[in-house]
Amino acid sequence: MKKNMQKNESAAHASPFASTPLIFILMLWTLLYTGCASWPAPTRSAHVGGTGPLGSCADFFASLDGLAAAADAVDPGYSRVKRHPYLRTDRFLASFQEDVKDDHTFTAWVGHMQALDQSARLFELANLSDADIAAMHPSDGRDALYRKVVACGNRLKNDDLLHGGIKARRHMAVSVKGEYIPLRQVLGLYPLTRVFVSRGVKKWHAEAREGFSTAPPADWQPVRYVPATDPDAGMAHRLIRVRERDALGIPIYSARDRRALFKGYAPIWEIQQQSDADRIGSPVWNAKGRIEVDTDRPRTFTLLSFSRFGKTILTQLNYIIWFPARPRGGVFDLYAGRLDGLNYRVTVDEDGSPILYETMHNCGCYYKAYPTRRLQVRESTDYQEAPLILKAPEMRPALEMMVVGMAHRTHYVRTLYTVSRGVEDEAGAYTLADYGELKRLPQVDGGSKSMFDRYGLVPGSQRLERFFLWPTGVLSPGAMRQWGRHAVAFVGERHFDDPFYLDKMFVARP
Repeated sequence: MKKNMQKNESAAHASPFASTPLIFILMLWTLLYTGCASWPAPTRSAHVGGTGPLGSCADFFASLDGLAAAADAVDPGYSRVKRHPYLRTDRFLASFQEDVKDDHTFTAWVGHMQALDQSARLFELANLSDADIAAMHPSDGRDALYRKVVACGNRLKNDDLLHGGIKARRHMAVSVKGEYIPLRQVLGLYPLTRVFVSRGVKKWHAEAREGFSTAPPADWQPVRYVPATDPDAGMAHRLIRVRERDALGIPIYSARDRRALFKGYAPIWEIQQQSDADRIGSPVWNAKGRIEVDTDRPRTFTLLSFSRFGKTILTQLNYIIWFPARPRGGVFDLYAGRLDGLNYRVTVDEDGSPILYETMHNCGCYYKAYPTRRLQVRESTDYQEAPLILKAPEMRPALEMMVVGMAHRTHYVRTLYTVSRGVEDEAGAYTLADYGELKRLPQVDGGSKSMFDRYGLVPGSQRLERFFLWPTGVLSPGAMRQWGRHAVAFVGERHFDDPFYLDKMFVARP
């Protein structure tokens, strides 16, 4: 018995050391999975703790940001501007950092960033619980808090920036972090692993080129979705041509204008159907607190963006759809999982004519560009991973609509072709909805919540490929993510919302 006691005692003393390698491995894996992943953490004004109206407003923003962070309600789609809690930015607005030359353009630039903050806070306020709202002691609930967001933002902006004019720009650090994590690339021996990743990308590019066509598929049994309302392409063209621009050259669209634009260029979705996973729908929170897609409500979510091309700024129309899943194609399918989706983007020239079509899955994967004859592909680019560029069909927007054809299960885009307007509805109609609705989805037990977490990912949509592609630096490769958080290359770096990508990939034909 004494021998057994000594044996057990020895084992007890040895166990912490014996488990050290396992603990180290677990810590290392945790570091690789979430380490250095960025989210737009709140920033504080220099007036926090001060007296008077400025101090009060600074404290208000600090308290509101603290509540949103604690409730995991922060909108991760925009980046913060250090020391200015009333401003947020994206890659497009950050690109004007060196272009703001006078008070007029500076005021317009700051105004756009404040508008982004106010938009984000609308969703953050909506997603806070009633108890959180009550903790701020508003006189009129969320509406009162939003009015204070506007008033305090204006007060701090006027003191921090506008009174200082263009000189205040020198003290502003406006930037957006990339979607690539350097620590992962270092630990994953990226210079070596990228060779194998590059081979895989080139193989997929070759397969995608071979499988793509601008003609209608002959052997499909597709499900087709057409816009529920008859689009007026003529009005959309006129809106583009006569659009007023601000001091930065950014087109100005009212809410009504935006609706008309999205109706005018809306596509027809055509999916080779094999299962319910090939039907589009609306993301919802279910009773178990998980995101699923309700295919009884087919909707297309719209988002307006802009890109810089030469000396002009072009309008971009994003049409985003969601599928319930990407089903397994075999026992060991790295890319299968819950939820799938596609972003179809139309870039429109100043005369209202489309010059570029693009598709990307909502994970940032499988990016494809389809330039029209108005663009010429550059012979070479600085991108380490060359974008996949395919041919676009010629289309007369006033008379025709674009059909985006997708394969079953993978939802890869296999064809783009045109049909005459007024095509019969063969399966169902989809409605257009603002992308912002995805950031304020109702919950079964009351309240609302964004479908994206603080890192911009959709919980539960992760893929097995993340265990193999983490050395690329991308957080959870294959997972669905929020617009503005899409890395679209695994070799080198490239972002879907890079404001200068058009200049890097194309030149305008005379």
